Amino acid sequence: LWARTVKSPNPAFRDVDVPLASTFMLSTKKGKEAYVEPVIEGGGYRFTVKAGPPGTGVPKAGAPGNAGVPPAQGTKLGRGANFRCLMSDTPIAGDYIKAEGKAGRMGARLMAIVAEGDRSRVYLSPTLEHEDRAREAEPEWRPENDLIGKCRDQLPLYGMNNFADLFTPRQLVALTTFSDLVTEAIARVKQDVPPAFPGDDLPLRDGGTGATAYAEAVGVYLGLGISKLADAQSSLCRWKTTMDQSIATFGRQALPMVWDYSEANAFGKMAGDPLVSLRNMMRVVE
Repeated sequence: LWARTVKSPNPAFRDVDVPLASTFMLSTKKGKEAYVEPVIEGGGYRFTVKAGPPGTGVPKAGAPGNAGVPPAQGTKLGRGANFRCLMSDTPIAGDYIKAEGKAGRMGARLMAIVAEGDRSRVYLSPTLEHEDRAREAEPEWRPENDLIGKCRDQLPLYGMNNFADLFTPRQLVALTTFSDLVTEAIARVKQDVPPAFPGDDLPLRDGGTGATAYAEAVGVYLGLGISKLADAQSSLCRWKTTMDQSIATFGRQALPMVWDYSEANAFGKMAGDPLVSLRNMMRVVE
């Protein structure tokens, strides 16, 4: 789970990338509550995960003890792109955030890691190793198509102008790799297709035409599965605290800005895993 960041507008902390988090809550399920608590130290901050119901709030800069902002509020101030600086409690205006985004200075900070437990999700504090690994991903291809229509309602205000901007580098590596594998799968299916299906009088290996048609049909379904996967593998996915799960990109026919987002594991056997998308499709096809 990530939070977008910008440089603090307070000159005293201008080198600190402060989080734009709409919430610090991870789970609001009764008896399974969990939240992120920022710890300010050494001129910076770190995130730690706390289990159980939150106290009176996440500490504000300079505030004693745990007397601060409720975790459900995060660093957000009201509607729109209005936040507070975690380090100084200085308000961060929407115009400043937009300017930072258009200048390419908007980043992201790992807030928490969600793992699969015996019967429930387990929330872990982030580590530098996980964050560094995520930044090592280098996609060989990026979809540079410009956003159009309702996609341009909010995202370009923050420097997100094309489809590549909607995905993390790691997500792009996964999606482009799976897309390339569809082509390989078509060739493999054509090679392995049986002479005929049981009860079918028409052999598929009729000079290659039947085998090609069958392989291409399988390729269509695989391609649709990867297309569906893109909905669950973008930086506009949300973490739903009442359900402990990642929510896909399209909640409506538009692409609104998402400040803190979930990056699903492409091999996690849940939403964001290609086999999950394909299994759902296969039920329909059957």
